[in-house]
Amino acid sequence: GYELKTTEAMMENIKEIPYGIANFVEVAEQNMYYVDKTMYLPLLEKQPRNLFFIRPRCFGKSIFLSMLRAYYDIAQKEKFQKRFGNLWIGSRPTRLQGTFQILFLDFSRASGGSGTLAENFDRYCCMVMDLFGMSYESYYFPGFAQEMKAQPDFVSKLNYLNLHAAETGAHL
Repeated sequence: GYELKTTEAMMENIKEIPYGIANFVEVAEQNMYYVDKTMYLPLLEKQPRNLFFIRPRCFGKSIFLSMLRAYYDIAQKEKFQKRFGNLWIGSRPTRLQGTFQILFLDFSRASGGSGTLAENFDRYCCMVMDLFGMSYESYYFPGFAQEMKAQPDFVSKLNYLNLHAAETGAHL
């Protein structure tokens, strides 16, 4: 009986490997196995503004970008301790933690639909911009999301966002 209980207790402590999961929040909140790369965040913040991450397929790019989103997103700032508390950065947050509004585009989702590639791409990007407007409206003004939605295409929505972000001093 003792050996069986010990084995069961050990099995409860084994973390699941998040095979095929590229969502950091899901991995962190479900306490799955995660290779901590948060010690690189201070180094990344010292780099030029535009970074280009290239790695082979299945090398952790998506989950790394998802981690960056969770770390820097002002809308997720209150969840920092829950998600990062047991990681390297949890006890050493940078001054930029939780200070950005994040526009997250997953271009793999932009190719489906009945229109041309350009139409499907614009439709997807417009939906993302509309969601951005709803998510961050409180940082702008009442009606911001509705005004965003009223813009006719992605480029117009992006220009609308850039204009108002500059006015409010928002970090994108």
